[in-house]
Amino acid sequence: MSIEEATTPDRGERLTAERAYELYWADLLDRDARFSCVGTGCAAPLICACLDKPGQNLRIRPYFRSYRLEDHAATCEVAHGRGETKAVKRPDVFEAERPAGHFHAKAAREKRSATVTPARHVSSAPAAGPTPRASHYYRLSSLVQKFLEHRRDKDLAEATVEIGGEATTYEALFRNIYRQKVADLLATRAVWWGTASIRGTKEGGYYLRFSRPFRHGDAELRPTITLTAKDIDAYPVRKLLRARLDKLIEEADGYCVAFAWAKPWMPKDAEKPFVRFYVNNLDHIDVRGPEILEELKNTSRVGTGT
Repeated sequence: MSIEEATTPDRGERLTAERAYELYWADLLDRDARFSCVGTGCAAPLICACLDKPGQNLRIRPYFRSYRLEDHAATCEVAHGRGETKAVKRPDVFEAERPAGHFHAKAAREKRSATVTPARHVSSAPAAGPTPRASHYYRLSSLVQKFLEHRRDKDLAEATVEIGGEATTYEALFRNIYRQKVADLLATRAVWWGTASIRGTKEGGYYLRFSRPFRHGDAELRPTITLTAKDIDAYPVRKLLRARLDKLIEEADGYCVAFAWAKPWMPKDAEKPFVRFYVNNLDHIDVRGPEILEELKNTSRVGTGT
């Protein structure tokens, strides 16, 4: 059984498996960290699966699970469920910037106490189960994971995500680069994706070049992304980013599928046109192995939304 949230005495906060995964790769959570169920009156011990796996796909992703079902309290709605009411679907939320102190336990506790009612408190209507909450994500990788899941479930056009207070569908948000007219899309911020190659630079950064092009008149322009060593060294989850990129270079000769939440950029007066994506926030890029190409078939959509 996959469980969405847990508590940990190591940090004194209620957290999702995605947050536990980030904390582990930021060296702020031990591999053997203890987790407990958030159900009413329940303290069943939980495991965070795939915590130390740098790569993710539909079969490998972080999630909490129980050692044994009988460890959960009889009052635990997480393990046993309560009532027949179907949970209301709410948009996921993609946060463009992490709040200050996001990786500090004290800030997380203060935020939690101000905004979240702990699930252990007895509800006046326990049969209805826990109140559903929107999932907040900071890394594009989390959004890509949801995109793959919605593609599998064939509901990309219905599933929604909120960014900056505006909601859009996963189908409209994710756009394949291949042969789209780049001049018409310079103001379009989306999750652009496509096959790419990546290599390390002498300075300790990485250079990424997409394999398939945008169109620009009669020309085909393959966009690039440069990740500087300085930006990577300042990134809290740099250990995870480097582990993923180095593994792709070693095992797949740099061949990958890249995603970037950005706008295409072209210089106005260059002798020869080219396209770049500037990714100043490394939360806004995700690079995965070529094995996910099968999962990505038929998921692109050419549209006019931003």
